[in-house]
Amino acid sequence: MRVEFDIARRLSSRREGAKAGIMESVATIATGVSIAVIVITLAVVVGFKHDLRTLIAGATSDITVTAPQSGGIVSGIRIENSAATTDLLADDAIMRFWPYTAKEGVLKSEDNIIGVLLKGVDVSFDPSFYVDHIVAGSFPRIGLEPRTKDILLSDGIASKMDVAVGDRIEMVFVDENGGILRDRFLISGLYHTGVDIIDSGVVLTDMRNVARLYDGNEAMITGYELWLKEGADSFEVAERLNTRCIDLYLNTGYQAEAFTAEQIFPEIFGWLATHDVTAMAVVVIMIIVALLNMTTSLLIIVLERQRMIGELRALGMRRWAVVKIFIFRALFITARGVIWGAIAGITLVVVQYLWAVIPLPAEGYLLEAVPVALCWGWWLLAAVATIAITLVVMLLPAALAAKISPAKIMRYE
Repeated sequence: MRVEFDIARRLSSRREGAKAGIMESVATIATGVSIAVIVITLAVVVGFKHDLRTLIAGATSDITVTAPQSGGIVSGIRIENSAATTDLLADDAIMRFWPYTAKEGVLKSEDNIIGVLLKGVDVSFDPSFYVDHIVAGSFPRIGLEPRTKDILLSDGIASKMDVAVGDRIEMVFVDENGGILRDRFLISGLYHTGVDIIDSGVVLTDMRNVARLYDGNEAMITGYELWLKEGADSFEVAERLNTRCIDLYLNTGYQAEAFTAEQIFPEIFGWLATHDVTAMAVVVIMIIVALLNMTTSLLIIVLERQRMIGELRALGMRRWAVVKIFIFRALFITARGVIWGAIAGITLVVVQYLWAVIPLPAEGYLLEAVPVALCWGWWLLAAVATIAITLVVMLLPAALAAKISPAKIMRYE
């Protein structure tokens, strides 16, 4: 093993001004480019999924507990905000939760109308996500006495309705009997998240304002929004909650059901799932490209070294020993390409991670810049897998070297 390794190392040596052969350089560059593309692809896919999920969870929640008829969004059927219902939310995986009451309505001006969801929250609500995305004005005053009629809506809705911070705007609702309810609100602030399903319809206000649009009973709410601890599986938590919801129904008669963000927004998460397939396709294609170039290069290197192979075989070196020489040679070429490719790819990812130099149209991708993640584990796995697969495939051209007959080589020499 030592002899084969030393021979391969000397053949790949760059000392004393020696230059790599053309095919070795081609193989190194191809491997490097493939690894760089794999690194960037994994960083973008993982970053995109993480950032978009964080954005959606910040604007909504990981899990929503509402009446079963709501599908996790809104319905006229409400649940009771009592100790019996909050007890079912006692789960170690839940980081925080709060109640909300919502009602569908229409924003009305002289020239335009827009359907929206008026969402009422109380003092337990954490406004940090919306505060971070406010572009004008301030977050509504919640829980004050007397009750305020502040609302927070998106800048897109404000632009369509031709209103600004400080203006009053009328909203129209339909009550349970089909009657028309009207109310006027003060615009305290404008927000912009970039998520169209949020920006196009969610209007925030004090929960008591929404309760008045039903029967005024503040103990009856639309549901609860739940945020989970890092690493918690939302589907497993929702399943546990739904088991408790069955018990709640049997004991009190109140119906409730837990819905995950994936169930409420299937189109978005289905779209994200397609990115996994795309990433896998890119990784496979890049590995195949590297393998094809490595195979071609090693075959040419074997042909160039026929005289050396013949001499080694004539001196008594076994065939497997010759194979190992070229396996080590392939390992040196692959490792060099992987190292340089990883350095180049990670450098580009870090630049985008720190300074977001490549923007995105928020209308199509929901995010303002290409998201990336420093996924060291995935990168290491990709590098190791590339080297391992390459070495296995390189057994074929290396085996060709072992079949070279020393007698034929000597005869031609």
